[in-house]
Amino acid sequence: MRWGRLVIAIVIFAVVAVVGILAGTIVAVSHNLPNIDAMKPVQLGQDTVIYDSSGHRIAELHGAVNRLIVQSSQIPEVMKNATVAIEDKRFYQHHGVDFAGIARAFVDDVRAGHIVSGASTLTEQYVKNAYLGDDVTINRKVREAVLAWELEDRWSKDKILTEYLNTVYYGAGAYGVQAASLTYFHKPISHVTLDQAALLAALPKFPSEYSPITDPAVIKARRDLVLSDMAQQGYITQAQATAAQAKPIKVFSKPLSTTNQPAGYFVGYVTQELVDRYGARETFEGGLKVYTTIDMRMQQAAIAALKARLPSQYAGALAAVDPTNGFVRAMAATTDYRTYQWNLTSQAMRQPGSTMKPFALLAAVEDGANPATTYYNSHPLDIPMPNGIPWIVNTAEKSSGGRMNLVQATLASDNTVFAQLCLDLGPDKVMRVAKAMGITTKLEPLPSIVLGSEDVNVLEMANAYATFAAEGIRHTPQAIAKVVFPNGKVRKAHVKGVRVAPAGACYVVDKILEINTSYAGGTAASMPDYYTGRSAGKTGTTDNYEDAWFDGFNPKLATAVWMGYPKGEIAMPDVFGATYSLPIWGTFYNSVFGSTYISDFATPSVMPIWRPFNGKYSKMAPSPSPSPSPSKSGKGKPTGKPTVQPTHSSTPTPTQTPTPTTSTSPK
Repeated sequence: MRWGRLVIAIVIFAVVAVVGILAGTIVAVSHNLPNIDAMKPVQLGQDTVIYDSSGHRIAELHGAVNRLIVQSSQIPEVMKNATVAIEDKRFYQHHGVDFAGIARAFVDDVRAGHIVSGASTLTEQYVKNAYLGDDVTINRKVREAVLAWELEDRWSKDKILTEYLNTVYYGAGAYGVQAASLTYFHKPISHVTLDQAALLAALPKFPSEYSPITDPAVIKARRDLVLSDMAQQGYITQAQATAAQAKPIKVFSKPLSTTNQPAGYFVGYVTQELVDRYGARETFEGGLKVYTTIDMRMQQAAIAALKARLPSQYAGALAAVDPTNGFVRAMAATTDYRTYQWNLTSQAMRQPGSTMKPFALLAAVEDGANPATTYYNSHPLDIPMPNGIPWIVNTAEKSSGGRMNLVQATLASDNTVFAQLCLDLGPDKVMRVAKAMGITTKLEPLPSIVLGSEDVNVLEMANAYATFAAEGIRHTPQAIAKVVFPNGKVRKAHVKGVRVAPAGACYVVDKILEINTSYAGGTAASMPDYYTGRSAGKTGTTDNYEDAWFDGFNPKLATAVWMGYPKGEIAMPDVFGATYSLPIWGTFYNSVFGSTYISDFATPSVMPIWRPFNGKYSKMAPSPSPSPSPSKSGKGKPTGKPTVQPTHSSTPTPTQTPTPTTSTSPK
């Protein structure tokens, strides 16, 4: 009995000595430490959050560290209480360093003969995570205690606890309670239940050793301990603890994925823009708040239209752009982003067919040609080229042949008329107009450019047609409206447009393309079957039916729709631009606008001044032979220079060089 008392006395003396030595060391070392305000926190990566145009979260980006910072008000009390109960029950009594806890831990270790309990407070753990790192040395422990004491002089308990909960590791790559809740429960921390909060509070003890996914029994025992401690400390009743302990461990085996949601391709597009602007590290770990231009209602409507109207054996892509500012409102494809990350709207390059003809029409109007009084003879062409290989062009299937003006030729999508028009204007003129309107892909000034022989992508076609809708004012396509940095700095998108074509000339083309979607002879005459509101646009079909398009607009939205095979240019027998692409476009617009009245294209104050258009081919008399006949081929691909041949490529497959003498009949 006397020996037992002696041992207890020795232990008490040792504890007092240790605590005294530690306190004295802290005081001594503190004179050599910098003020905590002067210390820079360890660089803690934060997730970048992406929002839609309405401010709703649609994705998170993170690198090696998955962390989402939240405010105290977003963390429920049950989460805070569970953490304090298991990690630092005297958190609200001590001043950053728990001397009583140190003594208790020392006694426990002596009794067990080895270290069985830690003595670091939540404040000390936060200091270690945020300022000092993980090196295990006496000096670091002393510095940790000193800085924790100092931090308690400056911050409230709630702020310290909030910062701790934002930095602690919960396993599975998740740092902070928000990332942990999204990882394990697929919901924000503000929505966790009592048993879920207790589970999260149980994880920081052994985040790398045990997982609720692979070790549910171990984690359940630890979670139940948290619940018992909460009951003992008065945070919950014993009945609540018992009820929560009866619940099984239910967690998701994989983190919440943003790649399988409706805006997967758009998120990928935005991510690449962020990397190009700010670099990979800041994009994935910089804690950016990225407010994008996507309208999720339109995005859902685009996906629904593609699925409803497109046969499953084909792929389709749709891009929609706001003409007033260039904001990308929808970016959709029928491919699955999880398995096929090649973006068919912005990366796949395909031949646009007759959707290029409006650029030649605009060029002619700019030169003073009145589309109603400028005539050409529609007949098969055999035009010598500089390389000695003739350019053979046949009439369109809807063309009646003979003499027709440019309005009639547009509605019939007559290839021979537009081929002659391109030669009269000069292919370089058509190329310059197309690029001015918004085509950013490199183009060659070949005669066949007017029939869509050169590759473009869906997004740039949508933007070029948006320039028509905006009366000749081009905007750069914008997917990001603004970026907010952690320090509060904001960078907004530059939305000022540039006039690239006269408003009057665009208005003339707009009205012709509007007639094309309603007039019985137009290639888009079936539009009222799908959408009865205001529309203007042009169909396009390429060689051997490999690509089919409909590009159109009203004053509020411009949209390009493409369909084909994603991995190569493969024939789609008897598929034209009006077969599926037009119905997709019409269904999409009907979902977006319905019966909402859309105002007419604004009549410009200055209209074109018509001048005689004395082109070489516009003066030609009709050829007596051969007689006009419908062509069922796609578009011709001649070379305008001996050393240059257009290519039609379908990324990611290798490019191919076409034969320059094929006939052409896109619609």
